[in-house]
Amino acid sequence: MNRHRNLSFYIESLLLLLFLLAALVVLIRVFGAAQYLGERARGKTDAALILQTVSADFSAQAEPYRTATEQAKTEGQAQLEFCCDNQGNEQPDGGYCVAMELRSESRPTGRMILADICVKSASEPDEQPLGEVTTSLYCPELTSDKEAGQS
Repeated sequence: MNRHRNLSFYIESLLLLLFLLAALVVLIRVFGAAQYLGERARGKTDAALILQTVSADFSAQAEPYRTATEQAKTEGQAQLEFCCDNQGNEQPDGGYCVAMELRSESRPTGRMILADICVKSASEPDEQPLGEVTTSLYCPELTSDKEAGQS
């Protein structure tokens, strides 16, 4: 009789151990997925700030955007790629890669420079972009007739 109780105890202990291991596996997977989603959300937040910074610098025509804009005006298109930190400051070993494609469209009194800006993680460049935005900059072209009329 005593031996039967010991066997029941061992079987119950084994079942409890298996249940605890299964619960532990589920919890590890849940926490792993939560960590991945948290890192992805942090990346998207950083990408939004980078897009805002790059767009503002492009509109203000800071370097290197001024050079790329001039190239787009003359050649019709230009590309610009660089790495940056999570604030949008250019750094060769930054955690994010920014790619800009500029194209120029003629308007009656100037040129519209359209810029497609894309931010990706430098550690995972093959994944989908963390953020994308299209912005524009209007560059009026003054003719000699208009300049003479203003004098």
